[in-house]
Amino acid sequence: MFPYTHICFANDVLGKISDEIILGAVFPDTIIAGFLEHSTAHNQAPALHRYLNGLSVLGDFSMAVITHSTTPRGLDYYCDEKYLDYEKGYAFEMARPLVEKVIKSCNLPQEMGWWKAHNFIEMAADVWLYEKRPEFHGGLKKALNNQTLVLAISQVLAPFFDVPAAKLAMSFPIYGEYVPTGEITPVELATKYGKQTAKKHGITIDIMAAASVIEEAVDIVESSFPAFINHCQQNVAELLKKL
Repeated sequence: MFPYTHICFANDVLGKISDEIILGAVFPDTIIAGFLEHSTAHNQAPALHRYLNGLSVLGDFSMAVITHSTTPRGLDYYCDEKYLDYEKGYAFEMARPLVEKVIKSCNLPQEMGWWKAHNFIEMAADVWLYEKRPEFHGGLKKALNNQTLVLAISQVLAPFFDVPAAKLAMSFPIYGEYVPTGEITPVELATKYGKQTAKKHGITIDIMAAASVIEEAVDIVESSFPAFINHCQQNVAELLKKL
């Protein structure tokens, strides 16, 4: 999960930002609350778009969800699934040199190493963008605190996902507990990542060692991320024109 990157990306593709867009840009990752499956949140954007379009509500939210999604091909597709001619997505490919360090710092079994290492590239992207794009500082916290909008979104989405509105509304603040909503630093990210791994896997990580790996990953992002994000912006912008 790299919320700052998703927020910047949604803004750049849609040409505007708002609490509604920010909440849409991060919505698929609210699955950390446990009320939706990953495949449901990341692969149903077309059906969700048709549903919301039919109701003539939350158009910006819908478009922001698409910018995030795996299906259709939003940022997560290119980050996780496939980028250029590589075997996998950008974050997985850039994470290859970090796998063993991530395994050691996070006390992981070998088979989880590459999967978890890709999160370190994502976190590094957030560190890099937080420094480069200060105009979005505080945006996620403000949006998550917009209780009126969170409730409205949850009430509209509840029938589509067949999840009670109260649970969907709860998923936003729960998500906020597992990602930085203020300053984004390697130590803060490692601390939040430690909460995620404890919740999902019952694993305790070495926070400072993980922060050091994130710092190393920032150097990888510095040299490779601009070309990647430009590629994604072009493709997702074309995708949205077809909707």
